[in-house]
Amino acid sequence: MTVEQEISAGVEALTLDVIVEGPSAEGKKFVEKTLKKVVKEGGKRGVEIEGAADMGGLKFFCTTVQEPAADLDLTIETMKAMNAKSDPTAEERKGGAGKLGKIVISSTEQKIAMVAYVPKDLSKECNALEWLTYTVSTVIGNKDAFESAATIASCEGVDSANYATCVIVNNPEKNVFALKLRDAMISIAYNYLKARNLFPENDEDDEDDYVFGDDDFPDADDVEEEAVVEEKVEEEVVEVEEKCLLCPIAERLTVEKMAKKLAKIVKEGGKRGVEIEGAADMGGLQFFCTQMDLPADDIDMLVESMRAMNAKSDPTAEERKGGAGKLGKTILSMTDAKICLVAYVPALADCDKTEEISASEWLVNTVTCILKSGKHDDSVGEEALKLVESFPGNERTFAKAVIMKDGAKGLFPLKMKDEAINQSYAYLKARGLFPDGNDDDDDDYCWGDEDFPEC
Repeated sequence: MTVEQEISAGVEALTLDVIVEGPSAEGKKFVEKTLKKVVKEGGKRGVEIEGAADMGGLKFFCTTVQEPAADLDLTIETMKAMNAKSDPTAEERKGGAGKLGKIVISSTEQKIAMVAYVPKDLSKECNALEWLTYTVSTVIGNKDAFESAATIASCEGVDSANYATCVIVNNPEKNVFALKLRDAMISIAYNYLKARNLFPENDEDDEDDYVFGDDDFPDADDVEEEAVVEEKVEEEVVEVEEKCLLCPIAERLTVEKMAKKLAKIVKEGGKRGVEIEGAADMGGLQFFCTQMDLPADDIDMLVESMRAMNAKSDPTAEERKGGAGKLGKTILSMTDAKICLVAYVPALADCDKTEEISASEWLVNTVTCILKSGKHDDSVGEEALKLVESFPGNERTFAKAVIMKDGAKGLFPLKMKDEAINQSYAYLKARGLFPDGNDDDDDDYCWGDEDFPEC
């Protein structure tokens, strides 16, 4: 054995020594086809996380998965697949992320399943049970609501410092809704890590930080001015809600060969719009950040997702679609090659949010933070401005951006996705547009280490 092989074997042995196998699946009954999809997704996500972590020097991640569909046992199997030993000689590598601490989230409209995992060598810095409990309790906000809707538990036969689980079910009486909580979980989970210096903040050594305001977008006032002119000419009045607040559909999508794919995009967007509308109505929210799957890395398709979400909903239809036009949103989709983002802020006759926030400003801030999370130079602010595009006259209501994977700059779609959601919500919270907790309830709680003696 060569010196290089001996070193490699030694490193691998140390890595395997810190990995926790996880709870046994003995006695659990899974649908074979479903389990296969779950393991495949987990294995693929593990490789992605491992690559991003190695390049960025990260030890912890928070991410969502689709296939478990909020089934806790399947979500555990997803985590185990992510942590499985990776075969570097395999045609398609899987797993390999067992050395990284993670919170994995799977959700439906009705509930959320979460699994927290921390390897042995990191559990003194971050206890899995404490991390998960803090995240869930902080997002829900009210202790009574937390206790009624969330079930946090250890895994049989595994130290709670390494594995912990949580299931949250909708509780309308306590204002707990899975769709409302899901994306905020990632932001809070990262905040927990950042407070303990376990996840990097933006580079504070860079003096080229940007705080964007209305003056940075001189064209942003055009929408209001045009509306005033239209009101003065009654025969040419155009209802504000009928005005396209995005950009026209891309010509390439109007050809016949794109019809089938576009129909799927519109269906997904319409369904998500109804979900968001329902959660917002019950929770009193005005802004959302969420991920779409089908557009992948096609920015034009992602714009159509947003259009479908905003479409006027027919309450008499057998299957309602859209209806989220009154809600501000940042949506994203991605592949391993790049990430796409679209921001929207309503400017409707009965719901105009553009005085509070500009879509272009919101997205420029998000993109700036994403670039700063990687290895950047002093031109990051200017680069963000170049990446964000709008449509003439709609700068306050619409913006889009595409960021390419760049290993040299530490920009990886999976890492950028989580940073995008995190920073989008942070921007809203800083302006009082997204709740940190239930401010109306005097029984709010801030949890600390003393509240979890078992940790």
